[in-house]
Amino acid sequence: MLTAWEILGGPFGLIAFFPLIPLLRWAARRHRRAALIGAGMVWMLATVGPIAACIVPAVCIVASAWVYGLGRLAGRGSLSPRVMTWLVWLGLSVMIFPLWWYSQWSWYGWGEPSRMAVLHNLGFAYFYLRLIAWGRDLARNPAEPLRPWATLCWLLYPPCMRLGPVMLRGQFLERFDAWRPSDPVPWKEIGRRVGLFIIGGFLLAVLTKNMPSSFDHANFFSHPELYSTGKLIRVFYFAPIQIYLMLWIYNELAAATSYAVGIRVDNNFNWLPLATSVRDFWRRWHVTVGAWLRDYIYIPLGGNRGFALVNYAAVFGFCALWHGASLSFVGWGGSQVFALLVQRGWDNVCERFGRKEHLGGVWWTALCWLITMHYQIASIVVFVDFDHLGRRLFTEIYNRLT
Repeated sequence: MLTAWEILGGPFGLIAFFPLIPLLRWAARRHRRAALIGAGMVWMLATVGPIAACIVPAVCIVASAWVYGLGRLAGRGSLSPRVMTWLVWLGLSVMIFPLWWYSQWSWYGWGEPSRMAVLHNLGFAYFYLRLIAWGRDLARNPAEPLRPWATLCWLLYPPCMRLGPVMLRGQFLERFDAWRPSDPVPWKEIGRRVGLFIIGGFLLAVLTKNMPSSFDHANFFSHPELYSTGKLIRVFYFAPIQIYLMLWIYNELAAATSYAVGIRVDNNFNWLPLATSVRDFWRRWHVTVGAWLRDYIYIPLGGNRGFALVNYAAVFGFCALWHGASLSFVGWGGSQVFALLVQRGWDNVCERFGRKEHLGGVWWTALCWLITMHYQIASIVVFVDFDHLGRRLFTEIYNRLT
């Protein structure tokens, strides 16, 4: 079980930001930037402790200085946009590398080492994406004003700090400039989002309670032969659904919090269980991360006009490494590349023989949904099985069923 500090330091620590919102909106009527920065710092201090509350903004400021310094050089003509973009990527990747290679750190100041991976739980992976996007945009427009305090508000805005959504600097500044703290609070939308958060949390608790327990040093991924067939099937379905529910209810929590503040963040999930193809799945899963991968990797490499295998491999290879140092992430990324290539080939065949318009109806849609969901469930099992990439579990289930 996670400790109270670990829960607060993770994504669901955003609940602790709710009590600060009335004071934030009141103070922001006169000093919007100071109120937002102050509330973000108080929230971090309360959820991750004083040491991490100093380290996180300090790293963000250093990384922002790197991006802005390159932008100044580009503005003077000392760097081309292409060179600046490569230097932004290189510099930020070097800064994030220690957190990527060694995910658990002891500088929280809680008195004991944490089991949380700071790369994602404290938001560094998302700072990385946001700052790369700002650097690429600044390379194209080096005359863009810095607006340091508003930029710090963007970096420390709690609803988009841990587990996203990925909110670009231009999007935030536009909504920040339009923010009116004295406007009425949209209680109806907040209530709807909180309701979905509670429903999702209840479902997550039910799945967690019914998840098979591991024996000492013999979990269901390493030694599936020790478990009954029913328990192995529950692991196969429940583990991926738990991942989805955790991310989805966080999305609802972030949305509710942003509505309460008045600076809205974008949805990160768009009713994922309705996906009927791998491409449709990626339009619904982690929407803002998918948009970032498309705009800052896929399209610059040529998009649909380029060599599909190379572009897909670059996108999901980066996405795999972005999650951390594990071969299971690479295996998961490879499964997405394979599925997208198969779908691309299928679409080309259907278009060539004029069969695309004939494929439809309830039964065909149901079949596509069934295949898509099971493939992605299996790929998430690969993702979460760090040691064996799901091989032992899949083999044992297959042997039992056949």
